[in-house]
Amino acid sequence: MNTKLFLSNHAGSFCLLGTETKSKYEGLFFLLDGKMYKTIADFDMKKKPKAMVDELWRTIRKRNGILEHLWFAPEQPVFFYELSKETEFDLILDFKENYDNREWGRSYEIEKNDKMIVIRYNKKNDNREQKGKEYELWMAIFSPKIEYKDINKWEQKKYPEDKERNSPPYTRWVYRAGTIKAKKTAISCAKTKEEAIKTVLNAWIQKDKLAKKAAETAKAKTRTELQKAKKCAEYSLLSLRAEGGIFAGLPWFHQRWARDELISVKGIMKTKPKLAKKIIFYWLEKLNSNLPGTLTEKIADSGWVFVRLQDIIRKMDSQEKMFALAKIDYFLRKQKIQNRLIINEAKETWMDSIPRQGACIEIQALTLAACKLARKLKKIKKPLKIEKTLKKNVIKEFWNGLYLKDRAGDDTIRPNIFIAAYVYPELLSKKQWITCFDNVLPKLWLNWGGLSTINKNDPRFCKEHTGENPKSYHNGDSWFWINNLTAIVLNKFDKKRYKDYIKQILKASTKEILKMGAIGNHCELSSAKTLKSQGCLVQAWSAATYIELVDEVKKWK
Repeated sequence: MNTKLFLSNHAGSFCLLGTETKSKYEGLFFLLDGKMYKTIADFDMKKKPKAMVDELWRTIRKRNGILEHLWFAPEQPVFFYELSKETEFDLILDFKENYDNREWGRSYEIEKNDKMIVIRYNKKNDNREQKGKEYELWMAIFSPKIEYKDINKWEQKKYPEDKERNSPPYTRWVYRAGTIKAKKTAISCAKTKEEAIKTVLNAWIQKDKLAKKAAETAKAKTRTELQKAKKCAEYSLLSLRAEGGIFAGLPWFHQRWARDELISVKGIMKTKPKLAKKIIFYWLEKLNSNLPGTLTEKIADSGWVFVRLQDIIRKMDSQEKMFALAKIDYFLRKQKIQNRLIINEAKETWMDSIPRQGACIEIQALTLAACKLARKLKKIKKPLKIEKTLKKNVIKEFWNGLYLKDRAGDDTIRPNIFIAAYVYPELLSKKQWITCFDNVLPKLWLNWGGLSTINKNDPRFCKEHTGENPKSYHNGDSWFWINNLTAIVLNKFDKKRYKDYIKQILKASTKEILKMGAIGNHCELSSAKTLKSQGCLVQAWSAATYIELVDEVKKWK
């Protein structure tokens, strides 16, 4: 996969571009009224960029002897495309709601004058394809001096990365609208013509002020690769802010998901403590028996909200603590119990591409973490009765003297034991945990510096990522959030014993952030066979756990 640039307005809108377009998920995207829309597919100068420099808030590309500066107005639906000198480029359009791959019934109307190009896009239903939502979008492109020549040509674009990911369609007709000649342009998108024009003109007037504000957010002194990668991860995580919280990932997970957001929120506790607390209580208020799910009605691992409450317990007032206690009490009473263990339905855990119904190890640990928080809030030192009983049952059913089973009655070795160790280390003694890690790590370890999601000797193990075909997702693929979390756990339990594992995980994650995928961002996962940037290129929980890992390692450095 070629490396790409990623930019965001820190309010949901983003730009993802490579040296050449290889996926339908590349282009300029705007978040409008909770919906994500793709607009410009490419700025085409006929030749590929030869170099890209990532400054976090801005990307600089070089081609044809021209420097391109690309950046967003902070928290505004305005994108700036600036060139080092007046130059011609073709404007390639592909307006659509992100997941809407219908091709018929699309039309563009373009108005132009000496300073502004206004584009109206209409999507109508057509009998030649499945019907869906009809919608209209407006784009305004402003420059003090701008020339425009119509091309008015539809052309079919191939997307080899989508084919590699098994993500149809692999081709799409895009619209080569015309040739623009300009030096500096501002681009806005809105639901009405008036709003698009007003927004772009206001942003242009404040352009210098907006650029200064954007640059300020990216300032940092970084001397080492580790420091640089951590700053990139912090900036990347904040780039996913939208709708009062954090998107799970871009370019295609532009939603707030409880599990992802609660795992990720630890990464902003130092930089944005108020936002972190707001997110935690947002999900706490939504908690009934469990939190809402993504592929399922609910998720089994809602206990993450209690893990994160432990992280901010000192910043909670008495009223908030009482509210949390009431929620814990209700949560514990509503859990499904079978054979004295907490059970979940199929696809309710983070490994949602496989059933994993029944009693899962990390779900037991997350429930115990809720008990632990209740004990802390009540200022009781000894374990509560429910905590003591569940812990005893979990050890009896999961601990076989060598390692913790992934599920009750299932000896499969998976990395979920590291989640259990992270959220409730009291489950086993330190000696038992060391025995567990020593037996599990060789079965999951990948030589490039990651963990497989299943025992490498298991017949279900897949060494290559299978894309939207979920075969490999949780049966081989290596998830960076799990890798980073594993290193955090190993560092806490015995940093000397596991130093080689920790260093290799840190090295692989750092390399992926700085030199692979969407430069400066941490992607979702990698094939087990070799280190690759795969899945969603800008993933919240990958960045967040990397930040936490660097902070953890710095404690003993």
